Amino acid sequence: MIYQADIKRELLYKNTYKDFNYYIMSMGTHPTAYIEIPKNNKFYKMDYNKIYDICDVDVHGGLTYSNSYLRDIKDNSWFIGWDYAHAGDYMGYYKDFSKYGISTINSLQDEKKWTTEEIIEDCKRGIDSIIESEVN
Repeated sequence: MIYQADIKRELLYKNTYKDFNYYIMSMGTHPTAYIEIPKNNKFYKMDYNKIYDICDVDVHGGLTYSNSYLRDIKDNSWFIGWDYAHAGDYMGYYKDFSKYGISTINSLQDEKKWTTEEIIEDCKRGIDSIIESEVN
C-alpha cells in the first residue's frame, strides 16, 4: 500500500481463501478490504449491520460496507467490506494538513500504515469468523 494525498482507486490484491474470494483495494489515502459472500451463505444479500446480530466478523474497525457490486472489480455478487481509516490509522492526506497550518492531534509517526500482508491476514480472520458462525 502506497499512501498518497489524493483518492486513487486501485486493486492491490485478490485471492481466494476457504472458497471465499477477497479483495484489497487502495483508495490512495487508505486501504479497504472486501469479502465476496457466496450465494449459498446465510449472509448473502444481508446488510452488514444485520450480520453483526449473528456474527462478530473479526476485522479491523468492523464492517462498514455491504453491496451487490465492487466498483471496477465485479458486480451481481454480494460483498462485505471495511476500511483502514479509523482513529489511529494513517491516511495519506495527513501530509497536506501542514500547508494549511493545521496539525493533527496525534503525531503522524504514531499512525498505523497497514501493509498488504497485514490486510491479507485480516481478510482471512474475517472469513474464518464467517465460517465459524455457520457451524454454530
